[in-house]
Amino acid sequence: MKHIDLARNVMEMLLDGDDEVLSLLKKQYETAEIVSEELGEVGFYINYHVENFAINQEQFNSTFQIGDVDGVVNNINGAVGFILYVKDGFLTMLEGYVNIVDEWPEKDYEIKLVYDTGKSRDYASLKKKWTKVI
Repeated sequence: MKHIDLARNVMEMLLDGDDEVLSLLKKQYETAEIVSEELGEVGFYINYHVENFAINQEQFNSTFQIGDVDGVVNNINGAVGFILYVKDGFLTMLEGYVNIVDEWPEKDYEIKLVYDTGKSRDYASLKKKWTKVI
């Protein structure tokens, strides 16, 4: 798997936080099996399979995305980005994609990971993605 180390670091950032849903997704990720990795010039997809730890669908939206981690490449902020897809309460796929640059960097270590909101993460905006409005 070409991007496994980068994916591990991205997932750590995406799932960081003191929140019930993030905690559940972290537990899923700890036991997740990588099913496949699809590579292209403009990014990659890593597909996961998770057996347990579904999100409580009565309390939370069960399908949403988390995508507030960007990559800085050659001092270009937001040059690449990442999205974690959650479907029916389970994490399913991590996407890495080019945003400003034309193709994916040759070496993953050239990518510096940052939150798109700067040094501190915007948890309030993030939680809106999975909190059900009642």
